Amino acid sequence: MTELALSIGEPMSSPAWGSNFVVFMPQSGVPVGELQSKEYMRRCCKYARHYGVWLVPERFILMGYQCMCLISPEGSVTGAQKGIFGGPNYKSAGKKSTSVELMPTEFGSVFLCVDVDIYRPEVARMAAATGAQIIIASQAIAQGDYSSHMVLTGAWNASQLAQVYVVATCNQFNAVCAPLELTPLFDGFLTPPGLKLPVVQKFQAERLAALERPRPLTRKLYALHRPELTA
Repeated sequence: MTELALSIGEPMSSPAWGSNFVVFMPQSGVPVGELQSKEYMRRCCKYARHYGVWLVPERFILMGYQCMCLISPEGSVTGAQKGIFGGPNYKSAGKKSTSVELMPTEFGSVFLCVDVDIYRPEVARMAAATGAQIIIASQAIAQGDYSSHMVLTGAWNASQLAQVYVVATCNQFNAVCAPLELTPLFDGFLTPPGLKLPVVQKFQAERLAALERPRPLTRKLYALHRPELTA
């Protein structure tokens, strides 16, 4: 399995040297509008092909859904994920999905976590139970609403519960979380929350194989969230 060399940066900016996987940091927190999404995706595909990297662009609106996608180094969209629980800061994107889509790469299986879905632990656990090793989360936090507990209850908590890597980016912070045993300070962070760009981090999903897998969803929990977790 190939080592993932991550670069989080401003949209359309050159990736950090040696990167093979790029995530665009949201600038305003507002997803790319539906009328602009086609042209935006064309530019993103051109970017991925030009630099020869995997790319997760900013969130965008498509057919009323808030979405994220993964673009291959060849410049083609290999998978997309619709928001499951919606987003409080973009109410016009009111449609909600019921499916969890995994995207295979040479780095491991990737799941894209849209906006507030990162705060729902059952989403991360379901993704991990179906094979996800890396979660890429992108969200919007309104000015004045951000506090540090959002990192712990969101990306950090998802990483520890699901025993996966979580790359979290939003208009307020960026962070890379991992299970405690795989972090230098045993604090659950490979890259602590901050706004300095670019964020550069390397990790290998195969290291997760040595960890105890998360417990499966209980029958009660699965039944409670079945509408959100099944297609």
